[in-house]
Amino acid sequence: MKKYTPIMLSAQCTLLFLLISYQQHLSTSSENAASKMYIVYMGGRQHSDLSLVVDSHHNVLATVLGTSKELAADSIIYNYKYGFSGFAARLTDSQAKTMAEMPGVVDVIPKMVHKLHTTRSWDYLGLSFSHATNNPYPESNMGDGIIVGVIDTGIWPESKSFSDQGLGPIPSRWKGACVDGDQFNSSHCNRKLIGARWHNKGVEGEINTTVAMEYFSPRDAVGHGTHTASTAVGSLVHDVSFKGLALGTARGGAPRARLAVYKACWNLPGKAGSCTNVDVLKAVDEAIHDGVDVLSLSLGGPASPYTVSIIDIMLLQAVAKGITVVCSAGNSGPRPHTVEHVVPWIISVAASTMDRSFPSPIMLGNNRTIMGQSQFTGYKKTGFRDLGCPQDFSDAPTCNCEDIVLDSRMKGKVVLCFISAASVNNPNVNSGLRNMRLSGVAGVIIAFYPTQAITCYDWHCIVVDYDIGTEIFSYTRSSRKPMVKLSPTKTLIGKPLSTKIADFSSRGPSVLSPGILKPDVAAPGVSVLAAFVPQEENFYQSFALDSGTSMACPHVSGIVALLKVLHPSWSPAAIRSALATTASTIDPSGEPIFTVEEPQRVVNPFHYGNGIVNPNRAANPGLIYDMGDSDYVDYLCYIGYLDSTDCPTKKPSMLNLNLPSITIPNLKGSVTVTRTVTSVGPVDSTYVASIEHPLGVKVEVKPPKLAFNSTVKKLSFTVTLSSNHKVIGGYYFGRLSWSDGTHMVTSPISVKTEIIPSYTDRF
Repeated sequence: MKKYTPIMLSAQCTLLFLLISYQQHLSTSSENAASKMYIVYMGGRQHSDLSLVVDSHHNVLATVLGTSKELAADSIIYNYKYGFSGFAARLTDSQAKTMAEMPGVVDVIPKMVHKLHTTRSWDYLGLSFSHATNNPYPESNMGDGIIVGVIDTGIWPESKSFSDQGLGPIPSRWKGACVDGDQFNSSHCNRKLIGARWHNKGVEGEINTTVAMEYFSPRDAVGHGTHTASTAVGSLVHDVSFKGLALGTARGGAPRARLAVYKACWNLPGKAGSCTNVDVLKAVDEAIHDGVDVLSLSLGGPASPYTVSIIDIMLLQAVAKGITVVCSAGNSGPRPHTVEHVVPWIISVAASTMDRSFPSPIMLGNNRTIMGQSQFTGYKKTGFRDLGCPQDFSDAPTCNCEDIVLDSRMKGKVVLCFISAASVNNPNVNSGLRNMRLSGVAGVIIAFYPTQAITCYDWHCIVVDYDIGTEIFSYTRSSRKPMVKLSPTKTLIGKPLSTKIADFSSRGPSVLSPGILKPDVAAPGVSVLAAFVPQEENFYQSFALDSGTSMACPHVSGIVALLKVLHPSWSPAAIRSALATTASTIDPSGEPIFTVEEPQRVVNPFHYGNGIVNPNRAANPGLIYDMGDSDYVDYLCYIGYLDSTDCPTKKPSMLNLNLPSITIPNLKGSVTVTRTVTSVGPVDSTYVASIEHPLGVKVEVKPPKLAFNSTVKKLSFTVTLSSNHKVIGGYYFGRLSWSDGTHMVTSPISVKTEIIPSYTDRF
């Protein structure tokens, strides 16, 4: 047996120690490499003492990590302690699985990246200063005293839209702060912009300011947050336009409301406006603490349509505090089942056009003048130029925009190209348009859906639909020398323009909540002019046109601020009901509302919910359908989110939620639903029901009359729906209205008959 000297033993121990240490290092490195950011949701706060809430976070994390409470505390990224109890931390998959089994832990959710849903509109909705006696502005003092929180990409505080001129002191109940950072400090806040926070731990390490401009502060580098905030609560700014288009006075829906900004969306390389659930939850948590009255979130995705998102769950905590939450419905239309924020406590907003457009005349060589849409105002007229497809002036094989290559033969010509629905998001389309511009074309006519955004403000491109594009193409093929003259873009307001639902606006029905109508309402979301991050020409006054349900959402947020002043005791559900039951189902001119996508068709509730918001009627709805915490618990029980021990023995029906709509996704024979309305109009009033029956469906209301007086403020009624359908079909739509001769309280009815369970004939 070989003997070891003390020196040899010491050396071998040292080597063994180093080997073990190295293996531990490799193991730790592997664990760190495999770790991901998770949100640990622990439900409602169990303690009023916030230090005890945070201590419970440290305890559970220390147990899972096998470390001390002190080390666990250092590992926490965010503590969520105001709206609900929870935290964000890095965990391996195995640790996350262990965490999910810990007592007191409701759910463990991985970090997800959400995306943003990216003047005239207020006059279009009826909020006009020239008719101030007929709208809520005078009595609501334009929202003064209400605090609107906006979770987005931040704010450009120098914009005149955030001037505090004429405003009184900051509400004494405000507990927020203006947090310093890059090119931002507390002096940038005022009596208008009363709070500004920023949260970026969910994207730390991903921000690269050398590749994508960004500020580690509440300052906006993208423009989206500035745009949405000014749409909701922007102060009056006169003589505003976008390069001469849409000239007028820019203002938010509630110009005297106060603004609190929470920057949780960031300009990442190649992903402008990225928002992690980790950061958004922290923003919501802070907003609840700070004391906002309204929360506006123009963001969503990518949560599964089959599960409720942790953000929507957190927003329930805000609603429980009396905060009305407004969210964009999503930009994944026109496909059905794409609507987001489908829970009953959130107001989900679809996007419509309005009665304003930017026509650009196109005169063909045969003296035929047709109209396209453009936002280019760089020069007046091109004069007559040669007109043709890319293949007429280059080696491009087709007339498709994505096939265009750089070719000097296109210089000085006007080029017509087509974008198909299938290639709208094809990167080759942008490449083709860029090649045309670099080739020196005098202009381009693009045939595709008119509401799709084409960012060519600094060169002459005109958008037309397929019918007009085909007409122009036919002219180029029938003329020996096709010519065209492009004229400057103008602003057209009013007739003959009609309201349409934007093709990008996400559609219902909801997969998760088929018995809940979503979206709730629609608002202008196409070519909305609002404040933006400054362009080089004017540091203090920069405005831009933008489109998306992101732009529709803050319209409703601004209206909610007005309603909060007029009806301070109303719950978030009451406010949603007022907006929904008074929404317009026809264009202001009296014409039907259509969809934009081809073929155009009359809209149904899955396109725009109850209709286009009408702030004037919403201020005095007559009746409201109210809801409270117990209703929301019933909903969570129905979808299986809550443990059975927290739910009633008998599973609640989603159909009986006290919603301002009736949606039956699987009618078998007949079904009866119950609703309860509260009178908020004249003390003595009698409402009579009227029914517009869905095709093949009998609807019966009992009682058909509701009489209210000084002692009877709340009444219930039942609606029985019976189907006569004998074959499988789709949804049919109708309407239930209650009227006292002054108010018209309307609820859409959406019914689909189930003939054979779980059967589809769509192949």
